[in-house]
Amino acid sequence: MNTKLFTLAFCCLPLVASCGSPAKRVDPSGNAGLTTTDDVNFKDWQVAAASMVESLKNDPVMAPYNVDNRAIMMVSKVKNNTGVHLDTNLLTDKIRIDLRKSGKVLTTTAVGAGGKAEEEASAQVRELKDDPMFDSSTVQQDGTAVAPKFALGGIITQIKTKTGRDKESYFNFKLTLTDLKTGLAVWEDEKEVVKQETRPLIGG
Repeated sequence: MNTKLFTLAFCCLPLVASCGSPAKRVDPSGNAGLTTTDDVNFKDWQVAAASMVESLKNDPVMAPYNVDNRAIMMVSKVKNNTGVHLDTNLLTDKIRIDLRKSGKVLTTTAVGAGGKAEEEASAQVRELKDDPMFDSSTVQQDGTAVAPKFALGGIITQIKTKTGRDKESYFNFKLTLTDLKTGLAVWEDEKEVVKQETRPLIGG
């Protein structure tokens, strides 16, 4: 290589290395977020949650419920059966918020996956009845918490495929609503998300 060309290329390396863009906020309701093939990105959560909410709201099992007669639901376990770390609460929280807004569902936090309460305050406040500091007439009494009728749980699975420079991830979001009286699955649905990527010839 010509010495001058080599020197010029060497001098430009810091400029190339420093190229980039500053951090910026994007509209979470749009499609400007980053997309990665192997991970579940925020748009994937949104798409899956929206699909599940519409499916459940419009299912006959929800027909009897309205703002004056809401279904009481607990959020059970959503198993992560993928190869990546996922906070599955991102999915169930989006679903429970939208279901509550629909006027058909209230979720209990007094019980959750594995029998452990999502919010321990319901049990803790009842322990105040024997505390002389508190007026016992203002303490929530035993036997007043409302037990859930339904439990929402599910599984997220991933299948990875690779051929040459192309790779693909298939994610399946599956949720089940169980009637806790009968133990029967009264609603089930799934949302599939497939993402593909072609790696560059150099540096891929």
